[in-house]
Amino acid sequence: MKEFSKTVKPYLNQDLIDERLWQGSPGEMERAAAVLFPFYWKQDEPWVLLTQRNRDLRHHSGQVSFPGGGYEQQDKNIKHTAYRETFEEIGIPRKHIKLWGFLDGVTSISGFHVTPFVGEISDLSHLSIDKNEVDRAFGVPFAFFEDINNRVKHKVQTPLGERHYYVFDYQGDVIWGLTAQIIVQLVDRINKNNHER
Repeated sequence: MKEFSKTVKPYLNQDLIDERLWQGSPGEMERAAAVLFPFYWKQDEPWVLLTQRNRDLRHHSGQVSFPGGGYEQQDKNIKHTAYRETFEEIGIPRKHIKLWGFLDGVTSISGFHVTPFVGEISDLSHLSIDKNEVDRAFGVPFAFFEDINNRVKHKVQTPLGERHYYVFDYQGDVIWGLTAQIIVQLVDRINKNNHER
């Protein structure tokens, strides 16, 4: 995983990783959220850990997502939001998460500005699903996302105009929306650099 992290880190933003994190004004933080884009090592290759949200939730029920959620007042900063939400949803403590950097923020249809933090989970033995929020957690090999033949691009008309979104189908699990958008952002950063060499 160490060599893989060295491969990925150059494509990530780094200036929010230290403790001098942007916290924003109270109004901004009300609409702030964070997710963890978590890698782990399996069968000698990097995998991505995803969750399927509880089907009884009011928003985005049953959808595949990264661990994460909205900023809360007890969070010291937006990075802490990613740590806290990951622990609450899947039981992985901060000491077993090593952040590598973060991607550009994305805005959800509901108006939340989401910061995706990328890193690795060093120990999955603590995995414990909060069934109130998450139905299950599962892994997808990162190589699946790197293959552009596995993504399908769609477009839809919204009140804000035409929007494009990507869809992945991994063994029957449909990954789309913000989660797919974040995955594509990282893959495209890596591929763009490889093509320019």
